[in-house]
Amino acid sequence: MNAASFRELRLDRLSRDFGTHNALKDVSLTIGKGEFIALLGPSGCGKSTTLNLIAGLLPATGGGIWLDDKRIDPLRPEERGFGMVFQSYALFPHMSVNK
Repeated sequence: MNAASFRELRLDRLSRDFGTHNALKDVSLTIGKGEFIALLGPSGCGKSTTLNLIAGLLPATGGGIWLDDKRIDPLRPEERGFGMVFQSYALFPHMSVNK
């Protein structure tokens, strides 16, 4: 999978539940090659959840993610060709950089 050469990334009725809490419900979005988008909204509205689903760090509970004509949400994160940079270093709070 080469995400760098895609024509479009499509989220099709994408949903994610955490137990009884619905974090994302039926989000549909198409992003064409070369387009620049921003996800804006208040804390807890699903921005990070959406990015985690695209990157494969969370499984969707509904809908699908398509890269051109190939459905990528069943793929492992390393097979998708996408990544994300976290806003906070909290993912590895036990680590530091020392010279």
